[in-house]
Amino acid sequence: MIVRDEASRLRACLESIRDVVDEIVVVDTGSSDDSVAIAMSYGARVIGHAWTDDFSAARNVALDAVQARWILYIDADERLRPITRAEVVALLGAADEAAFRVKLRPFAGATPSREYRLWRNDARIRFQGIIHEKVVPSIKAVAETDGRAIGLCDLELEHVGYDGDQHHKHARNLPLLRAQLEREPRNVFNWRHLATVLEATGDVEASVDTLDHARVLVDEAPTPPAAGAMVYADLARLYADDERRGDPDAVIAEGLARYPNSPFLLWSGAVLLLRARRAHDALPYLDRLRASDFETLDDTISYDERLFGPMTDHARGIAWFQLGRYREAADAFARAEQQEPDNDELRMKRVLAEQLAVHAP
Repeated sequence: MIVRDEASRLRACLESIRDVVDEIVVVDTGSSDDSVAIAMSYGARVIGHAWTDDFSAARNVALDAVQARWILYIDADERLRPITRAEVVALLGAADEAAFRVKLRPFAGATPSREYRLWRNDARIRFQGIIHEKVVPSIKAVAETDGRAIGLCDLELEHVGYDGDQHHKHARNLPLLRAQLEREPRNVFNWRHLATVLEATGDVEASVDTLDHARVLVDEAPTPPAAGAMVYADLARLYADDERRGDPDAVIAEGLARYPNSPFLLWSGAVLLLRARRAHDALPYLDRLRASDFETLDDTISYDERLFGPMTDHARGIAWFQLGRYREAADAFARAEQQEPDNDELRMKRVLAEQLAVHAP
C-alpha cells in the first residue's frame, strides 16, 4: 500500500490483514503524522518515497519491494473482511491462476463489485497512469502470455474513504485528472470524475461542459463504457436544476437506449419525474428497477443496496400518493417499512396513506 497522513485510518486497515499476510510493504509519500510509526508497529517494511504527483510511480515502488509470492493491493482507507489464514492458504497454495478478482464494497451499504486486487508477484505486472492508476492491462497481458486464468475469490474489502469531507482530495485530484486526460483524452471514467470534482468545488457550469464532452465520447465509443451510465445520470440531474442547459428527459432516454438496465439511469429518471410531479411516467422506471437483480448486472459497478428494495418501494409510494392512489401508496410504504422498520418517515407516510385510503371516494 501507499500512504500519506493516514494515521486515523491505517491502524484499522493493518489490523484487518495482519493475521493473513506474510509481509506488509508500505510506501510513505511524505506523512507528517504517525502513519510511519503505526505501520512499523505492525511489522511493516516502510519505504520513503517523495510524492511526484504520480500514483503509479509510488505503487510500483511498493511492488518492487515485495518478496511474497502473491500480492494483495489495499489502501489505508480499506479493510479486509474477516477471513482465516487457512482459507487464504487453501486459495493460493494450489492456485494456477495469474490473479483473482476480489469483492469490494466502495461505501457503506454498497453491493460488492469485483476488482483486480490479488495477483502473482511478477515483475511484468505494474501500474500505469498518474491517477486512477491501472494494473489490469498488465495482469491480462501476463495471464494471456502464460496461459493462466483470472479467477474470482471470496476475499472482500470494505472502503471507508468516501465518508466525511473530501475537499482535500478534490484539490489534489483536479490537476492530476487534467494531466491524465491529456494522456488519455477518451477516458470517460476520468472525464466523469473531473466533472464530479468541478461540481463539488463549485464550478457547476464547467462540470456540465465536462459531462457534455463525456457524453459525446460515450456516443462515439464502439462499446459503451461502464462509466457512461453515470455520465447521463449526472448530466440529467444538472439539466433538471436549470433546464436552459438542456432537456433532462432526452438525456435519460438517450442513456437508457445505451444502458437499458442501468439502475443509475432508472433511478435518476424516476427521481426527476417525481420531482416534476409526473408520477405516471416515473412508475415504469421504478417497476423495472424493483424487478432488477443486482447479481446479474455488470460486476465492475457497485450500487446502493437500498435501490433494490426500500428506496424504490418508498419512491413507488410517493408516485402512487401523487396519483391519489392511496391504497397502493400505503402498500408500497409498508413494503419499504418492512425493510427499514426503524424509519419513522416511512411509518408516518404509511399511516397517512392508509387514513386517506379509508376516506377516499
